[in-house]
Amino acid sequence: MKLRNTLGTVLAAAAGVIGMAAAPAMAAAPAATHAVTSHAKKTPQLTTSFSSTSVGYGSWVTINIHLGATASNRKVALYAKNWAGGAVYAAASGTVNRAGNLSVRYWVSQTRTYWANFAGDASDNAVNSAGVAVHVGSETNGSFSGNYATTSWGGHSVKEFHSSSVPALIGTVTPNKTGENITVTAQYYNGNSWVSANQPKSFPLGYGSRFGIQFTSWPKGYEYRTVVSYGGDVSNGASNSGWEYWTITG
Repeated sequence: MKLRNTLGTVLAAAAGVIGMAAAPAMAAAPAATHAVTSHAKKTPQLTTSFSSTSVGYGSWVTINIHLGATASNRKVALYAKNWAGGAVYAAASGTVNRAGNLSVRYWVSQTRTYWANFAGDASDNAVNSAGVAVHVGSETNGSFSGNYATTSWGGHSVKEFHSSSVPALIGTVTPNKTGENITVTAQYYNGNSWVSANQPKSFPLGYGSRFGIQFTSWPKGYEYRTVVSYGGDVSNGASNSGWEYWTITG
């Protein structure tokens, strides 16, 4: 008699056939299960919009900050960086309203880049909005002094000077630009058009950002006009005084 060592071996006997019961199947042990919770933070939306990004000196600019949905923290801050020197400082801060908005009205005196900041919370990343530059101009003001009368000619006010006097154009540039240059341009009217009376002259601004320009030995009987221009710098854009009209009568 042969014995076969295989699963389901059959033993034959004279009296009959005896079958081996099948071996029980090996059940796999149940896998351990664990609840996994994600703790990854999300980054909320943070944007700004501006009433204007190019304004005159001393203007008010409205800056609107919008913060998207967050878990708990609803506070935002506004930061500014000077173009001149690079100083950074906190310009404003506050809590957004139910719609996620905060409006800030800001007086500007020089060109800066602004951005909003959200500091984050347990479920939200800290984030900065994109930086936006607000360009700020300058102001140049000037007028003649020493005139004995003012008349109207060609729709302009014209200041009249005696030939014995020295016309002086006096003014300032704002903000303070002491030591920086201004350019003075003078023209005369030749009966048909305005013509350059001389080459434009440049002078440094004096203390307090003031200037005083004297006009000596100018021929009488002509209509003149003069403008003072400031070319601007990294902080403030260019400006001019506008044309000032004058004449020497005799």
